[in-house]
Amino acid sequence: MSVGKIARPILVFILPILLTACGTVSTHSTPPPPPGAHFAFVANLLSNTISTYTVDSQTGRLSPKDTVPAGGMNSRVIAVEPSGRFAYVGNIASDDISVFSIDGNTGSLTMVGTPVPAGNGPRFIVVGPTGNVLYSVNQDANNITGFTINQNTGALTPLRGTVTTDDMPVALSFHPSGRFAYVLNGRSNDITVYAADNSGALGLLGAVPARTNPISITMHPSGKFAYVANSGSNDITTFSIDPDTGGLTPLTPSAPTPIGGPTSVTVDSQGRFAYVTNMTAGSVSVFSIDAASGALTPTSTAPAGTDPVALTLDDSGRFAYVANLSSDNITQFSVDPTTGALTQAGAPVITGTGPVWVALT
Repeated sequence: MSVGKIARPILVFILPILLTACGTVSTHSTPPPPPGAHFAFVANLLSNTISTYTVDSQTGRLSPKDTVPAGGMNSRVIAVEPSGRFAYVGNIASDDISVFSIDGNTGSLTMVGTPVPAGNGPRFIVVGPTGNVLYSVNQDANNITGFTINQNTGALTPLRGTVTTDDMPVALSFHPSGRFAYVLNGRSNDITVYAADNSGALGLLGAVPARTNPISITMHPSGKFAYVANSGSNDITTFSIDPDTGGLTPLTPSAPTPIGGPTSVTVDSQGRFAYVTNMTAGSVSVFSIDAASGALTPTSTAPAGTDPVALTLDDSGRFAYVANLSSDNITQFSVDPTTGALTQAGAPVITGTGPVWVALT
């Protein structure tokens, strides 16, 4: 792996002693959601709200429940912690993160305290592999900040220190092993690579070049490959991953996006198919994945709404949901288990203004 433009000492979060010294997990104060209770949450960028839906476990259809204020400005992303009891909303314009508790029976959201300050421009947030650290990727500060998650209340406690990225970080993805983390930097057109230890600390390893304006990254469940959607060069780059060092090696040629304007790339849990939202074309491109090489082969395209920006698959891989920024709705799809092809399931579901993210419990 080329170190590229970065020649800096390793930086890590300075974590509280409790995080590394205590291996016990607090007992949950409320029971987990009952079997069959599934919910969806949509971040509406322009109305600063979160829309809540129940999910039919048989059909995958969304039924609207309610809408709540996001607590901040330009809500960009939602992360749900592993137990499904708390949701976190990154508000990119107010530089903070809202914390919500999730009612396990109804899916209703209740804000916990007041929004927590993040770095400047929290573009992306994600719960790390340990399940007790939330990471905020701050595009205007060129860094990552971290927070410990209180297992009982969901409250966030800032970690000391920050982790430096390159110019305008926009997304973060962890390797399935939990040992490595990858950050896309949209303005410097590269990927910074980090070692992640059991405490949740990140140590900078180096960087590899990307194509133009990388915007979305996802891992193959085997841990052998990574896929990056590049909005500027209008393509998808496939990388092989060194299992020992976490290093990335691009496979050539890059898979061309069949229509145009890729905004996200998502791989199903079986590692058989990849889905790319095409913002300018209003569609989703479906690729089959070669298990041995990781190569992508385009197989089909499905129409979505206006300006689709993100696709979320449910854990079963049977259903997909696409957030359409400019038509203010979610397109629901059923997934063909053999081909991965998408078939629209019912009418689009109305959201708030400017939906950009769908999170499922």
